[in-house]
Amino acid sequence: MAKVVSAMEVRQNFGNLLNQVALKDEELVIERAGKPLARLVSVHAATSGKLDFRDITKLPNQIWEE
Repeated sequence: MAKVVSAMEVRQNFGNLLNQVALKDEELVIERAGKPLARLVSVHAATSGKLDFRDITKLPNQIWEE
């Protein structure tokens, strides 16, 4: 489960929070006035298990056939 932090806490402790996400593979939900605004995740977590359409050469040719 993601750790919830306030926008104020992010402004005050961005470096430490960034280390938690990058080095410990944690996930943060940033909220303002009790409402979730954004999610901070590591690059690895954000791209694992998803297709990267920036390089479509990795897709098999059969996917384009009908």
